[in-house]
Amino acid sequence: MARIQAFGFTADWLYSASSQVLQQVVSFLNAHNIAIEIEAPALQATPTCGSGVEGYVPYGLPGGLDLRSFTLSYLDRLKTLGAHVLFVKVDEPYYFGSVVSSAALERIAQAAGDASPLVSCHFPVAEVASDVGQFARLVKTVYPDAEIGDVEPVSPGTYQPDAAAALDAWHDTYRWVTGTPFPFFFADVNYSDPAWPDLVMQLANGSRQRGIRFGIIYIGDTQDTSDAEWTSQVTARFEEYQRQDKAQPGYVLFQSWQPRPARCLPETNPATFTGVIYTYINATAVH
Repeated sequence: MARIQAFGFTADWLYSASSQVLQQVVSFLNAHNIAIEIEAPALQATPTCGSGVEGYVPYGLPGGLDLRSFTLSYLDRLKTLGAHVLFVKVDEPYYFGSVVSSAALERIAQAAGDASPLVSCHFPVAEVASDVGQFARLVKTVYPDAEIGDVEPVSPGTYQPDAAAALDAWHDTYRWVTGTPFPFFFADVNYSDPAWPDLVMQLANGSRQRGIRFGIIYIGDTQDTSDAEWTSQVTARFEEYQRQDKAQPGYVLFQSWQPRPARCLPETNPATFTGVIYTYINATAVH
């Protein structure tokens, strides 16, 4: 715990959690000097697109709930409980707001077992940047010192003309539209592509040239059949990245939306979630 800067939550979990549970979480993290990181939607769905799509607050929710009221609800609750929110990373707004096709959304939904039709909004990039900038200003009305950064999926065939150029251009557009660069950027890497180390290095260099702190998400594979296999994949990936990037990433995020690992503790077991984090800490302590 002494080496963990922040513990991450999704905004929808924070919104729906009971006050009793949130108080327990906040008290524990404050007692151990660990801040909170939130992965949050920064886009508002319209009557014709975006509802059910990652990164959006759906249109027409009960009680008139929209992006603004949803965001203020969970932030105000955290503020009242004395939580220290250090980072808010907007949930892939460029990809889901401007890039992804409705056909790709349908494939994503089918893979998740969801038959609901999803429609891409295909907002202009500058419009997405403006919306994210407005969201950042909203967050700062409650947490003025919080840093609001970006996370985007990283895969060679996802963007045109190529992923590094497209994501660098997106970050340039955000700075041009809002007058302020993203303070940090996390790469949500598609590790199934063998060329991922080269692509991630291009993004790391591009981010640093723009004064953006670069971060990377380490994760295993959905098809891993055991916790040991999942954590071994994570270890192999951070070891590969460390061989490439002698500067090391500004941030490292361990995260899983997959069936593995099933256990968080003990950290002395390298096949648990905290165990693989402990392995990383020991491996990087010598660098």
